[in-house]
Amino acid sequence: MSVGWPWRLLSFAIIVFGLTAATYLGMSFGYKPYLNSRIKELDSRITNLTQQIDATQQENLISFYSQLVNVKELLNSHLAISKIFDFLEKNVHNQVYYVFLNLSLNEKSIKIEGIAPDYHTLVKQLELFQRAPEIEKLFLEDSRALEGGETRFSIRLIFKSEMVK
Repeated sequence: MSVGWPWRLLSFAIIVFGLTAATYLGMSFGYKPYLNSRIKELDSRITNLTQQIDATQQENLISFYSQLVNVKELLNSHLAISKIFDFLEKNVHNQVYYVFLNLSLNEKSIKIEGIAPDYHTLVKQLELFQRAPEIEKLFLEDSRALEGGETRFSIRLIFKSEMVK
């Protein structure tokens, strides 16, 4: 028995080669000229639009676009501290009020001084801050009872990185 190419493999290879050749020819002689004609058509439309707008309007448009890009870059690099005020609005106990706020963006922290009606309310406020997912660490730096039963306190909150971007 002689060893030869199986006819099935040979016919499969011929079919695959034929399909590949047909696809190549179709792309070269059909789709490529179509794309080139579309490119020429769009180039002519761009040329017509360019001729309709005078040079001063083009310069104004370029200047305006440049200003928009610069403003966008400034806004993207700007630190949004409004998130912190939203956080405080959501997580402050209704009987507690604050008298001092010091924000440190480098340390991603806030030092807050406030007054609560009593220690129990202060503990509730600390619990609200502790449960907040934006807070990494919480420190009660100072607390003291005032005349009249109120409690003055000082808290330092350290935020997670994504909060102060």
